[in-house]
Amino acid sequence: MKKSSYFLATIIISIALGACSKELKQVNMNPNALEKPDATTLLSNTIVSEFYNNANIVWTLGNGYNQYMTFSQSYYDQPTRYSPVTNEPYWIPMYEAARDANTLYTLGQTKNNPLLQAAALTLRSYAFAQLTELWGDIPFLQALQGNTGVYTPAYDSQQTVYMDPNQGIIASLRKADSLLKANPSGLMEGDVLYNSNTNNWRAFINALRLRYLLRISSKVSVSTEMQSIVDNGATMQNASQSGTLALPTVTPYNFVSLTERSGDFAVKYMNSALYTQFLNTQDSARLTAYFTTNALTAAGAPFSFNNYGGMPMVVDATDAQSKQASNFNVSFTKGNNPALIKARVITYAEQEFILAEAALKGFVTGSAAAHYNNGVTGAFAEMGISGALAANYLTHTGVVFDNSSQSNALQQIISQKWMANINNGFEGWIEFRRTGYPALQTGGAANLNNGSIPSRFLYPTSEQTINSKNYGAEIQQMGGKEITTYKAWWEK
Repeated sequence: MKKSSYFLATIIISIALGACSKELKQVNMNPNALEKPDATTLLSNTIVSEFYNNANIVWTLGNGYNQYMTFSQSYYDQPTRYSPVTNEPYWIPMYEAARDANTLYTLGQTKNNPLLQAAALTLRSYAFAQLTELWGDIPFLQALQGNTGVYTPAYDSQQTVYMDPNQGIIASLRKADSLLKANPSGLMEGDVLYNSNTNNWRAFINALRLRYLLRISSKVSVSTEMQSIVDNGATMQNASQSGTLALPTVTPYNFVSLTERSGDFAVKYMNSALYTQFLNTQDSARLTAYFTTNALTAAGAPFSFNNYGGMPMVVDATDAQSKQASNFNVSFTKGNNPALIKARVITYAEQEFILAEAALKGFVTGSAAAHYNNGVTGAFAEMGISGALAANYLTHTGVVFDNSSQSNALQQIISQKWMANINNGFEGWIEFRRTGYPALQTGGAANLNNGSIPSRFLYPTSEQTINSKNYGAEIQQMGGKEITTYKAWWEK
């Protein structure tokens, strides 16, 4: 088009638009769409999204990485044999949750609602913690600035993600707790987690603070802050305060096993590492709650550990291995034990195991044994198992707290934390990377990661294409090639 024709067309269009501007304004208004974010809806959606995506990813991938579950067929099991994968289906919703939480925080400031601000900071912190603990360095300080034109954010170090004094995970959770301490009552509509109970929110926030402080304790002095949390007393006191959410029983936000195809469910077996832990501690209560007897067991047979079994990491299971190993039981398809299919972020049991380790290492005062016992009791309670059975279990060989050495005690604490975190994201794998406990199997020839357990996921392909410059700069820190064995900042 010639320049004069271009200007003429522009003038004609401008006149036409001016003549019908009022009509356009009316026509383009959608009465069924929100022009501005609604805090109530956004809060409930962000909570459900984070809990649901945690539950969804653990069932499809996390339980394999944590070595609770073995897939018996190679068609399904490449990721759980530690094949290098991007895990992009989790990266995307975590960034979306961080974005929505950031919007909620701004709304909370506008509304002068400290409860909303605290919840938003907590949800944002959890999303970023998941991202950095699974991928390493991530876009962080610039990650939520799309509205200002920053579409290719730079990567920040894990240390920055945890420790930045303004936006970091630790600082944000500290601020969230301070907001609620100063404002112990109020209303937060859309709170499907704790129904505006600030005591429960503070307990949830501080359990997360304790988790992430312990995570970085090999790099940063954490004793003062951990002790302050304990002294303030705003921590979980029992399993009823756990950060768990009952998901609906219908799509799209149901616990994924409830609508899973029978063929997909049938290839999931108890991992042999988990079975060994149940057997060595004679834990019949949790074994029978989670798993069914194997195919070799006659109907109605009395309980025996021999009627259950685990499957090692395999390429394709033999018929004998499949018959000997146990599937997850009917509770995961029928939902007849709601305690087992709740979405989890952090529980009272995990908090107590964190405090047990902290006391063992002198980060906080108190009895490591007492916190350890609380952790075991809390883990049973969260599954609906009686305190009497938990008390009996605590007398078993290998379960009685062993304080003969710090290494023995730490192994017990982390192993019990690992058992308590079944169906909770990637916590078992993350803690293995931090501590080396429990002794997970590498899988030999079945391992698709050169025989090693990875330390991270690969960055999503979208980062390579959309954010290629910053992605390339990050990969140079790995030696010029992206690898899954690149260690976390806090990792052993």
